[in-house]
Amino acid sequence: MKNWNHVTGSEKNGSGLQDRRGMLKFLGLGFLMPLAACNQGEGKPREHIVLNAEMFSYIDRPVFDIFFNGEDLGVMNNYGATGTIVGVRIPFGAQTLSWRLDGPRGMPRNGETVNMKNALVIAPGQIPPHIRYVGIHLYPDDTAEVTFSEGVPERTARGEEILAKRKQVDSK
Repeated sequence: MKNWNHVTGSEKNGSGLQDRRGMLKFLGLGFLMPLAACNQGEGKPREHIVLNAEMFSYIDRPVFDIFFNGEDLGVMNNYGATGTIVGVRIPFGAQTLSWRLDGPRGMPRNGETVNMKNALVIAPGQIPPHIRYVGIHLYPDDTAEVTFSEGVPERTARGEEILAKRKQVDSK
């Protein structure tokens, strides 16, 4: 065992000091490794986000078999909305959305599957922090829109215009 009060010849020339520095470096590295391990994966981009979904239809007929990125989101009445659909996995990038048209017997396009005409692309930077909901809006021209919110989504301005025009037509 080494007596630290006694200075040996090797310590006079600094090799003991170098041994201690080496040991401190080794211990420091040992303490930093777990911290570096905590950051593993942060450099990888996220591939998806999981949000609660609420759907809105501005279409004058019922729709069913609504699929968003292959996930069945249910049915809606004409000009309807769904309740909250919990835990919808949304991959980043191009989205797919389709629905089938329903209505009274003989109505044009009954049973037709509609694939949205426009492109929906969702990027991680598009979604602010603390967002918990996605609103999915279906329009009569076979296009769709997504909105993000911290609470239950609202109807879009475009959707409100469609509903206002419909009320004007119904009141005549």
